[in-house]
Amino acid sequence: MTWPSGVWRGERIATHDPPPKGIPNPIHDDDGAQGAGYKGSLVAGVRTYGWACEIIIEALGEGWLTEGWVDFTLKRPLFVGDRLVTTVARSDGLDEAFALECVAHRAGGQEDVVLAGSCGLGNAAWLGDLADIAHRPGEEPPPMRSTYDLDTVPLRTPLRPLSVEVSTSAAARLATEDLEIETARYAARPPTIHPYFLAARMSPLTRHNFTYGPTIHVRSQLQHLQRALAPQELTITAEIVDAYERNEHLYQVLDGVIVGDQQGKIARLRHHTIFRPRGTTMPPSIGA
Repeated sequence: MTWPSGVWRGERIATHDPPPKGIPNPIHDDDGAQGAGYKGSLVAGVRTYGWACEIIIEALGEGWLTEGWVDFTLKRPLFVGDRLVTTVARSDGLDEAFALECVAHRAGGQEDVVLAGSCGLGNAAWLGDLADIAHRPGEEPPPMRSTYDLDTVPLRTPLRPLSVEVSTSAAARLATEDLEIETARYAARPPTIHPYFLAARMSPLTRHNFTYGPTIHVRSQLQHLQRALAPQELTITAEIVDAYERNEHLYQVLDGVIVGDQQGKIARLRHHTIFRPRGTTMPPSIGA
């Protein structure tokens, strides 16, 4: 809904993640999350973002899906049963970014900001900072999915691109099943592919190339170049552009491009993640 002050708000109850469609991230089950120091499985950060997208579209309009951007940081875990309140606030200047915030209202009355950032129309100010990644067709995973640490991280090395076919029915399920959202734009013909799915492409890409234990999504920067429509095959191509240690966590930053076989370039993105949380160990390499 729109509030008189130029603030848009929405709320929902956080639910369990759907069953993983690829290689699972252990952070989203109880054992893996507890091994990384959390009380239980984390709701995927991209689902939090997916729910926030609906409020962004209310505030900025459908044009955000065609030529808009978002930069969000995941601040705290979201757990099943939390009441999630999303706020998008308009700036005084029409050309300035809109503020984005998601607050988890937990049992017992505790409130935590779980996602915060900004969004806007046109090109983001940081777009020129992203590496210009050359698109390549999807490839099979390597015969052996290796692992690495800060001394061996494959910086600026093209990763094997990952392709996925998104049918019209799959596009609808991304909204209705993954996010439990019933909105006409995801059921129209042709349907819009939910923007959360674009932000979620980096995690399966990294697990397509390497072996990881629990990983933690930290931040995403996403620039829409056009509205993604189904049916078509989407391919994510990316490189690791930075890696570092902070507070005993090992972080990495990836830049990538999403290309559709029917539409061409759809989005550019930068993905920040903890690829080895403190207290966890390097997993063994596995065969594809």
